Amino acid sequence: MCEHVAFIVSGVIRVAKIGENGKEVNLYRVCRGESCVLTISSVLSHSPFPATAIVEEDAEAMIVPKDTFATMMATNTQLQTFVYDMMMNRFMAMMQMIEHIVFEKMDKRLIEFLLDRCKKNKTNMIEMTHEHIAIELGTAREVVSRILKQLEREGYVQLARGKVKIVDKERLCDKFATM
Repeated sequence: MCEHVAFIVSGVIRVAKIGENGKEVNLYRVCRGESCVLTISSVLSHSPFPATAIVEEDAEAMIVPKDTFATMMATNTQLQTFVYDMMMNRFMAMMQMIEHIVFEKMDKRLIEFLLDRCKKNKTNMIEMTHEHIAIELGTAREVVSRILKQLEREGYVQLARGKVKIVDKERLCDKFATM
């Protein structure tokens, strides 16, 4: 059980679920100004934390003991609103993730991921292993590797150890738009 609730001041925490078979799927990231909704749920329901938290970028946090947090939740309407909004946002994001996993083909999801990552990082070079990409997408490394190899054969990307370079972003965007 969680003994504290952390409010992130800086950095990024990735929250993931790891299955008994070792497969991992990212649930969400906790960034500056946020807290982990699963931690809050664990504290308020007195139940075990159902996931794993991994520091992705060095983080600083304000730590609130569980009893203090429970008292604050019972009396502070601003905190209640903050927590409810955060939980609703996470719930909606999880619904969107489930829709992607269930209703969209993996090649489309992978291309969307690559294009989003390029836009976010402002570069055509994505420095991630196939394993890490697979974890982000909730699939097996072998599936990601197979699709990336196909994209490389078709001239969209260039692969190197731990890197994917988009060599024809415009064509890749066109491919994504027609999927």
